[in-house]
Amino acid sequence: MQQRLDRQRLIFDSILLGISILAITIVIRKVAEIFIPEFIQTLHSYLPLQTPYIGTTIFSFIFSVAFTELGNLTFCSNHKKQIEKAIKKVGNELEILLRSSFKDSKLLEFTLDNNKVYIAWVKELPIPTVSNYIRVIPVLSGYRNEQRQLNFTTHYLSVYSEYVNEGRVEDVSELDVDLILTLDNLVSVSYFDIGMYERFNSTTGANNM
Repeated sequence: MQQRLDRQRLIFDSILLGISILAITIVIRKVAEIFIPEFIQTLHSYLPLQTPYIGTTIFSFIFSVAFTELGNLTFCSNHKKQIEKAIKKVGNELEILLRSSFKDSKLLEFTLDNNKVYIAWVKELPIPTVSNYIRVIPVLSGYRNEQRQLNFTTHYLSVYSEYVNEGRVEDVSELDVDLILTLDNLVSVSYFDIGMYERFNSTTGANNM
């Protein structure tokens, strides 16, 4: 998420965070000097430098590192939600569309620069501005002809259902059928509704008769 913010904003946020941590550390020291002054004096005597507030500075640094590591640990343990949150806050139009599809299990139509078309579910959200790839589970695939009409050539769901019915897997997501699409090769991405597609096709076919 931070990669979408400008450099001045990052520097400003870092300064504010540093000041906040230093202020918290000073407050902790003041409270400790009231309740456990002997311990603070003993601890200060072990420091290599006896400069005033050197202990507060060192503790602020340690606290900052611990805070950063805790934040990274929280991100790793809740990776998907953090990426969703980042996209919601600073994501571009494509990333917001992918997030909506991923969250609501909606099918998307991916048209590539070679006229290849995939109808698929988004399996994994890319980290904003970091990954140039999209991991999807294909449902249909085909191509657009010279008239830009969509023609499906492969139906994946029938094969998926056979594996589920045979008990090989309990869910489609367990199958190793992931497809990686490169963002650079995408021409367009949109929602796909099979019912609406069939209605448009039947209307077009009737008009051509």
